[in-house]
Amino acid sequence: MQLAIRLSDVERIERDIMETEHIFHADMKRNSPTIVSGSGIYMYDDKGNKFIDASSGPILASLGYGLDEMGEVLKKQCGEINFAYRTYAVTPAYKKACKYISEISGGVIDKTILTSGGTEAVELAAKIARIYHLDKGDAGKYKVIGRWISYHGISNSALSWGGHLERRKSYKPYMQETGHIPPPYCYRCWFGKEPASCLLECAKALEQEILTQGPEEVSAFIAEPVSGNALCGNYPKKEGYYKLIREICDKYDVLFIMDEVMSGIGRTGFWFAFQQFEVKPDIVTMGKALGGGYFPVGGVGCGKKITETIENGSAMFPAGYSWAGNPLAAAVVVKTIEYKKEHNLIEHVKEMGDYLGAKLDGLMEKHPTIGNVIGKGLFYGIELVKDKQTKEPFPRGANYAARVVDECEKNFMFVQSGTGNVKGTAGDMLLVGPAFIVTKQQIDDIVNILDISIGGVSK
Repeated sequence: MQLAIRLSDVERIERDIMETEHIFHADMKRNSPTIVSGSGIYMYDDKGNKFIDASSGPILASLGYGLDEMGEVLKKQCGEINFAYRTYAVTPAYKKACKYISEISGGVIDKTILTSGGTEAVELAAKIARIYHLDKGDAGKYKVIGRWISYHGISNSALSWGGHLERRKSYKPYMQETGHIPPPYCYRCWFGKEPASCLLECAKALEQEILTQGPEEVSAFIAEPVSGNALCGNYPKKEGYYKLIREICDKYDVLFIMDEVMSGIGRTGFWFAFQQFEVKPDIVTMGKALGGGYFPVGGVGCGKKITETIENGSAMFPAGYSWAGNPLAAAVVVKTIEYKKEHNLIEHVKEMGDYLGAKLDGLMEKHPTIGNVIGKGLFYGIELVKDKQTKEPFPRGANYAARVVDECEKNFMFVQSGTGNVKGTAGDMLLVGPAFIVTKQQIDDIVNILDISIGGVSK
């Protein structure tokens, strides 16, 4: 009886804490841990518990936690100049950051606008595409075609261009529909094909969508080279997909925007994921790993075709956000790129990515609820299914991936889940992407907790 009273008291105290807290939580019924410090891939709460961050928070903290160098960079920059409005002036840090971005892109990116994050970058990318067409005299071009089961940000426009039905449904009245095509989702091919025998129907669909929307109205096509949270770690298995997309875009004077907010700045074992597909986009959006997790920052990088057309036309692009190009963010971008070079972290990501992929493949063989593992570098997706042979997903109400995430947290690890991958109505995925500094032993620990947690939920 006394034990029951004590448990009731604990529950009451926890409820009182939740009722008096003033944070507008993403999940208001979840009792989130209070994180007070971090080091490497680990986070520590106010009760002394140590958590592994297996998804880099999510896919943002590429350099892990607790780097003193980043604090020193911010302190130094703040002592020099903490802010310069982008229409007034530029700073040495901003110049250097944009120079570095051009260099790591292999010259594909000519000029960059820094933003406060990925969603802003996507918004500005579409606006840059619009100005490009206006300066060419093609005022009718404004539509942005995207892919179904994709995600490019939470703003109304970004949600519209993305094709994640679960995230769009609450805001449907605000959506604009300018066209979508099927994703290159080989595990669940929308055309019932296998990579070995397909004719890239998913890529050819872009031409049909452009013709349906009207080539004179289509401004750009946007896609993630390796998918983020909508289709965790997915990429086209059939060689030549992006080359065909590039050809179609060129045929109809449609700009190719590659959304590298999640896949960029080293995450897939290349500075940019597009580099492994041997294709050059016109515009690249950046975020997440761009700042290593130490300052809110994103960016839009444009090729010379874009910058020279605008420079020779209106020479104006006033669109932007108040914090765009701020020197604090720029200084962190510079240090992040330098740190990754100095510590050979892109090569390390490749090595650790191969190891992670092999360990997850082994996990798939062990668990009947793991239907597919896909990814590149330290950017992997695990698809959870009810029946591995038929690929039947769990019922939508089962919240299977969310239950695995909860079980992982009980085992002191954070990992990201995804839903809606099966035509937007069902599906469960996990997104595994530890910081670039992860070791083989830490990958073993991550996979071991996944093993225990998936097994626990399966029972």
